Amino acid sequence: MMELVIGGSGSGKSAYAETAVCRCRRFLSEGINREVPLYYIADMIPYGRETEKKIEAHRKMRSGKGFETLEWYVDLPGKLEDERTPSLAGSCVLLECVSNLTANEMYASGGAQETGKDTVESIVQGVRMLKERCGHLVVVSNDIFRESVPDSEEMTAYKDNLGRINRALAAMADRVTEVVYGISICVKDNVTDSDSLQRADKRGRSYMKFVTGGAYQGKGAYVKEKYPDAEWTDGAGCSLQEIETCEAIDHFHLFVRRWMQEGKTPKELTDTILGRDSRIIIVCDEIGCGLVPVDAFEREYREAVGRICTELVSHSDEVYRVTCGIGERLR
Repeated sequence: MMELVIGGSGSGKSAYAETAVCRCRRFLSEGINREVPLYYIADMIPYGRETEKKIEAHRKMRSGKGFETLEWYVDLPGKLEDERTPSLAGSCVLLECVSNLTANEMYASGGAQETGKDTVESIVQGVRMLKERCGHLVVVSNDIFRESVPDSEEMTAYKDNLGRINRALAAMADRVTEVVYGISICVKDNVTDSDSLQRADKRGRSYMKFVTGGAYQGKGAYVKEKYPDAEWTDGAGCSLQEIETCEAIDHFHLFVRRWMQEGKTPKELTDTILGRDSRIIIVCDEIGCGLVPVDAFEREYREAVGRICTELVSHSDEVYRVTCGIGERLR
């Protein structure tokens, strides 16, 4: 079986993917009365302090779970055909992340572009080989396709490649899951034994309503019609202290930006909101699906919005996403 997991930056897709592959490993191990091998294929090249911090964070997240790490940055087919590669027969494998692998094949030394191969064909072939060899495969990929900034010629080529790869992998996968702020949404499911693999909902107590979606999608009008009696605060200009008492806040992502510019941490914000005694309605732009910003603060800010919203959504009793003015209830 193969599951494709997609989502924006800081959405919780990595945590979901690890939980999914570990859960399947337990299920398969119980069926044969022995431990099934568990592999993590890492493809983020450590090229600076920022990427090294991300790699270390992922190592800590999967620590103690039984993963054996394979650092494969390019040429999945070649790695799988190498006689030194361990047998993956019957194993559970997590590949993270296809967006990094695509960039590596296009731009890194030894990648498909340098060796005259086709980037899309090489990655899709490699994943197909993984699926055929292992017992259960979970593949993580990024959603980078929702932003308004015009792309350079190079970025257009990258997005085109990743889009074609994601479509091919989704067609190949038995299950496709989108993760939005920690909520897993089943996009495709051909699995018959679904009960053994279903994600458990472990929410905390419910006291929050959360509405998200892209910019200019009509979130404000939708939520204000849904909750007409709420008194609204605008995150673009309200005082930072208002988060402790307001009934409803629009443009929450802009509030997060101002909070961080004041030198405050994401944890301080989530602790403040979760420590309230009263209910709150939060409306926030979904900003984690575009390309990684060049500016260091913008990267930190985008990541923080994803992490903060994932934590808040886990405590919300109602969660909606609005597209073209149409609200879809996620929880």
